Amino acid sequence: MPLTVRLDKRSANYLESLDAPTRKRVKEKLKAIAENPTDLRLSKPLTGNNRRSARVGKYRILVLIEGDVLLVSAIGSRGQVYRDM
Repeated sequence: MPLTVRLDKRSANYLESLDAPTRKRVKEKLKAIAENPTDLRLSKPLTGNNRRSARVGKYRILVLIEGDVLLVSAIGSRGQVYRDM
């Protein structure tokens, strides 16, 4: 059973600001991660915390798995998203 995907307000706003093809790719990636959250081909664990990082082109998605919820904590460009952690 896939996890429920929840975005925080900042991530939701950033996702809506993306162009349509990129937004679609990000949503597809989130759906794939929700179906198999520990697959290393979809996302990798970050050192020092419980978050995972997924790549979609030049963008990165930071997620946190809490029970049966996949919480998207940040979406952003590769250079910026890790600074805002």
